[in-house]
Amino acid sequence: MRRSARRVTPLAAVILSLVGVTHDAAAQAAARSGFWLEGGWGAGTVRSACSACPSVTVAYGTSTHLRVGGALSARALLGLELFALHSSELELADGAPPVDAENGSLGPVVIWYVGPSGLFLKGGVGLARGNFTVRSTSGEPVTTDRTGSTITFGVGFDLGLTRRFALTANLGMNVAAIGHVDVDGTPAYDIVATVYEAAVGITLR
Repeated sequence: MRRSARRVTPLAAVILSLVGVTHDAAAQAAARSGFWLEGGWGAGTVRSACSACPSVTVAYGTSTHLRVGGALSARALLGLELFALHSSELELADGAPPVDAENGSLGPVVIWYVGPSGLFLKGGVGLARGNFTVRSTSGEPVTTDRTGSTITFGVGFDLGLTRRFALTANLGMNVAAIGHVDVDGTPAYDIVATVYEAAVGITLR
């Protein structure tokens, strides 16, 4: 009886160790639950078009985003997203001087996990804001602010680091309509800005 107990004890220890490792791995791969917070940094491209512009203009810049929210279910999350892309030398219209642009958005997003792997899809709508600064003919910088609406789509992946933290990769697109902008006397009507973002961030889950 004692020999059997001696044999069982190491076997039980091995089983418990395997269960603990499996539990830790599952915890690291699991989706976000309860309250979560995500911050990310990356690079992006903005393509701007307007009703009287014969071509689309392109500029590049740096992006940041902040998301916070909670879990609706094991696979679905609801959150609030704040996004911004800063770019230089953006030409809004033919004949207009280039501007320093800040394209941003704020609105609710829904995140849905595709299976247990950490892969997720994102979608949302919200308010868009465009901030454009140009040096006028007098040499002084002139800033124009415009607000509008935006729609966002994206795909991402959570890679668990610990039970509470994950490394998150994002690819996203924001389409914003911000209306009319006057750039140092040159008008640009019905501007639609399409922003593409690639970012990496840290998620508290």
